[in-house]
Amino acid sequence: MLKMKRTLSVLSLCILFIICMGCTNIKGTQKEEERNTAQEETVAAGNDLEAKGDEEGREIGSGQNGDESGAKEGEREQEAAKAEEVNEEGRAETVADDREGKEGTASSEHGMGSGEAEPETEVSDMEPTMVYTTANVNVRLAPSVDAEVFDLAPRGTVYEKNGEGEGWSRVVIDGEDYYIKSDYLRERKPSGISGGHLIAIDAGHQSRGNSDKEPIGPGASETKAKVTGGTRGTTTGLYEYELTLMVSLKLKAELESRGYEVYMVRESHDVDISNAQRAQMAYDSGAEIFVRIHANGSENSGANGAMTICPTGSNPYIPDLYEDSKRLSSSVLDGLTASTGCRRERVWETDTMSGINWSMIPVTIVEMGYMTNPEEDAKMADEGYQQLIAIGIADGIDGYFE
Repeated sequence: MLKMKRTLSVLSLCILFIICMGCTNIKGTQKEEERNTAQEETVAAGNDLEAKGDEEGREIGSGQNGDESGAKEGEREQEAAKAEEVNEEGRAETVADDREGKEGTASSEHGMGSGEAEPETEVSDMEPTMVYTTANVNVRLAPSVDAEVFDLAPRGTVYEKNGEGEGWSRVVIDGEDYYIKSDYLRERKPSGISGGHLIAIDAGHQSRGNSDKEPIGPGASETKAKVTGGTRGTTTGLYEYELTLMVSLKLKAELESRGYEVYMVRESHDVDISNAQRAQMAYDSGAEIFVRIHANGSENSGANGAMTICPTGSNPYIPDLYEDSKRLSSSVLDGLTASTGCRRERVWETDTMSGINWSMIPVTIVEMGYMTNPEEDAKMADEGYQQLIAIGIADGIDGYFE
């Protein structure tokens, strides 16, 4: 009996030992599976981060390349804009038909094979007419931008034109035919249509100024307002643009009574004409001289007298007009002061006046007197005194042509 109990105890211990070993194996297997699962999750997470990092890197790289590309494109557009601006505004130092040449070359490259010659331009005969150049422009031996350049014609050069066709004009120089792009030529009306001298008169200013800017001369980088409203009488309240037209109309009548022809830049206050445009209009009219009527102003109410203005001898825009403009200014000032008895100030030589710098014929600005001086302001508002001013200026013009 005792022996049987011992045997059962040993069996019980063996069974318990086996059960404990089984539990241990099960727990070990679970832990191993958990470790494997954790490692797999870690690897997956790492792969996700790496993939995301690659994707973000590609996006960032794409953005940087796009900005750089955009910046370069912007620079190219700015350079192109600057080049076009130079083409449009470089009247004094660039050749007008160079741009046409580039465009013609581009067209030929796209439109013809490299071995094909440009077709010959047909120029038809026409009644001879006088024209002038509106920019520095090449004069060529044939009507083509590929033709040899004979000469560079400065702005304002006058030619006889006897043919035209396909954007080209044929002009005569010393009996020989040459060619200029038609875009840079304008008809020049003959002087003295009825036998007398033709005078252009500009009544200074207008009822409303234009503060937009324009170059002070052909090709200039410096700019000024296109036209201002002018000064005003401190005593009479008369505006300068009103006074200048009153006197200009009297001057027109006086000159016509002496056999002159007259071109008026404006005969109304309700206009918008810049100083450069006024000079162009005077030239287009065929006038021989350009007389611009103005009145003066000063912070010093005692300032009085008449003066005229002309370019200097070293004017960078119209140096060849200095002598005649100075002579015209001196003669007009002498006539004006003799007629009215007002104080003779001076002939002021300056290159700051855009209305002078853009002129292509002898020019003077007449400052009749000071609207800021009570006595002179009252005189200039008087019809009789205005007539004396007109007579005096006309006397000066007579003296100029004599």
